[in-house]
Amino acid sequence: MNRELVFSMFQVDEAGIIRTPGPFEGQYLYIPYFWYLHISGYREDVRDGIITFQIRMEDHAQFPELANQDVVRLKQQENGMIVEISEFTS
Repeated sequence: MNRELVFSMFQVDEAGIIRTPGPFEGQYLYIPYFWYLHISGYREDVRDGIITFQIRMEDHAQFPELANQDVVRLKQQENGMIVEISEFTS
């Protein structure tokens, strides 16, 4: 999974938000990339159902949208949606 594949699989608006109906709808374009890492067995921190990824240099290179972030936190909701969780979300 990479940026080009995300653009080929999903409709992404000018703000970088996925508009294709499905589990990533309404999320930033980098969310499927990190979800793919998770389901592929990438070693990340999982606590209380929240999956935390430390953003690497190669992640920043592919997704400049992550310039001001050090981590990405994901959670799969009961309805199947994959959402990014802010550190301030309780």
